[in-house]
Amino acid sequence: MKISPEVSPYLSGEKFSNGLDVRYECNDQDYVYRSRIDVLRELCQSKNVVHLGCVDHNEDMIARKLEKNKWLHKHLCDVSERCFGIDLSENGIQYLKGELGYQDSAVLDITAGSCESLEQLQWDYLLIPEVLEHIGNPVQFLADIKKQHSGRFKQVVITVPNAFSLDIMKQAVKGIETINTDHRFWFTPYTLSKVVHSAGLKPQKIIMCKGGIVKKRSVFRNYKFSRNPLLRGNIVMLCSMD
Repeated sequence: MKISPEVSPYLSGEKFSNGLDVRYECNDQDYVYRSRIDVLRELCQSKNVVHLGCVDHNEDMIARKLEKNKWLHKHLCDVSERCFGIDLSENGIQYLKGELGYQDSAVLDITAGSCESLEQLQWDYLLIPEVLEHIGNPVQFLADIKKQHSGRFKQVVITVPNAFSLDIMKQAVKGIETINTDHRFWFTPYTLSKVVHSAGLKPQKIIMCKGGIVKKRSVFRNYKFSRNPLLRGNIVMLCSMD
């Protein structure tokens, strides 16, 4: 899925509207309803990738997700040529290395520096999954990454929760906001594109997907989401640093 080219001047600030109708160009693949994990597994197949935020929130959450086969870092390591995990959490990285055996990982603030393992390759992807909504200044965060690592990654892949999610809207009708309490922002495809563009990156492709597992038995629900990509729970955006 791509934003219509007519929207580009609004992303750059050349034009302004307080009621712009943003149109999206979809192809057949956009009407295939998939999970975020499936989308990222497909992207990372046989690729060299860096997974920013690999620890998740804490060790207990990793254990719960492993039980349900929903821990993203394991899926990425299973399919990629190399998956190097980085995180700010020293305890988390120690847990990954000591308890789970994921030695290809390091404590690193990617906005402030590099490390030997990061400099060994020109990587296919820098993955920033479910991180940006936790960051106080997402534009500066991405701009700092570009400043430190321009040319090191062929593409940046960002995933965030979708503010248009049908499940979110159903709760809102009841007067309820269901949210991870550490989130600072909700995103839409346009607002994520605006953040990315403002940071000096170029949005290239958008994939709308489900945050959790797509259950095959939910036939009617799956059909509804297959026909309405903008109502899905997650946004995956591929960006260029050029």
